[in-house]
Amino acid sequence: MNRIFLVTVLVFAVLVAFGQRKPKEIGDEFQIGIFWAPVWEHTNLKQYKVIEDANVTYIQNVLGSLLDTEERNLEMLRLAGKCNLKMFVADSRVNGGKADIEAMINTYQKFRATSGYYVVDEPDLKGIEGAARKYKTILEFDSLAVPYVNLLPLWAISDYNTYVNQWVETCGSENLKYLSFDCYPFMADGSFRDSYYPNLDVIRKAGLKNNVKTSCYLQSVGIPNVYRRPSVADLRLNVFSCLAYGIKNAVWFTYWTPTNRGEVFTNAIIDSCGQKTDLYLPFKQLNRQMRQLGKTLIGLEAVNVYHTGTKIPEEAEKLPSGFIVSPVNSETELIVTSFVQKSTLHKYVMVVNKSMKTPEIIRMNIDAKISGIKEISSVSGKPVNIPINSMEHTIALKLLPGEGKLLRMDN
Repeated sequence: MNRIFLVTVLVFAVLVAFGQRKPKEIGDEFQIGIFWAPVWEHTNLKQYKVIEDANVTYIQNVLGSLLDTEERNLEMLRLAGKCNLKMFVADSRVNGGKADIEAMINTYQKFRATSGYYVVDEPDLKGIEGAARKYKTILEFDSLAVPYVNLLPLWAISDYNTYVNQWVETCGSENLKYLSFDCYPFMADGSFRDSYYPNLDVIRKAGLKNNVKTSCYLQSVGIPNVYRRPSVADLRLNVFSCLAYGIKNAVWFTYWTPTNRGEVFTNAIIDSCGQKTDLYLPFKQLNRQMRQLGKTLIGLEAVNVYHTGTKIPEEAEKLPSGFIVSPVNSETELIVTSFVQKSTLHKYVMVVNKSMKTPEIIRMNIDAKISGIKEISSVSGKPVNIPINSMEHTIALKLLPGEGKLLRMDN
């Protein structure tokens, strides 16, 4: 009897590790990833459960992380499978020829946790052709995979539109699973990076033009004299501003606190010893909100993004007069996005509070043609009715610093 039980347990363990990959692609759902996974000494079930509990959907491995050997990739995949997580594999064979890439994919493809493969981070113009070749070769052997290529930020490239367009054209929009970039806004001197919103807008427009989902990195760490360690309000603004610009895949940089990297990092979400920092709980809560809102956002297109207030970011559009939703106080600092549901053409609006000071109750004018408004709950993901002041035709939104609300418009 004990022998039968042992065999059953072993078979179950193998099924958990390998399982069967789902036929749908990772892009069918809103995704939340982490960059810089637990180091090898802390690659264990306990740490992976902490990741799962934080509403993360996948782990992103990268070359140069000391986790990029076959043995370590396989162990990460095994643990990810046990914790209902996906993973992007990082294996140096991606830099070889076609046969090397095929061998790499044959090694990992059978694991149910495998969702993608690292190709390159931040290629310059000269590196685009090689990155595209590897990207398409991976898809040749695993059409469900998401090859990982992340573009440079706007401030690092002189002609950014050309750079983005060249990547899309070289890789082929029909092949791209995501158009990904990073741009970290919270500077060490306390300022907010000017190119952050313009960068989001270039990627948003390129995604819409080419029918490609977009992805970005969220700043959860500081680098002395470069970036400040974000506050909870900073994290919140980073999340909701990206959602307002149509992002469908958000990746936290970093999850684990990197050490011995040639530059110093402040404590991230998890410190270098594997302990949760003060950012873990807000990280967990924001991830939950993204996953709930993501059930609706995954099917929406951010067709127009506007800003309100006295300080309109460079190249951003000011909210036009007569828009269906507008702040009663025109000086209120907001992002207001017009979303359209692709399959039904139903209209949604996201309102994001750019103020980083205190929670605010923001009164919004509503077009008289709107008969009803429902908020998509960030707790349940379900629509909840918002009362409209019938005399003034206004609504009141209570928003924390950096917080956003997703509203569905009736009629």
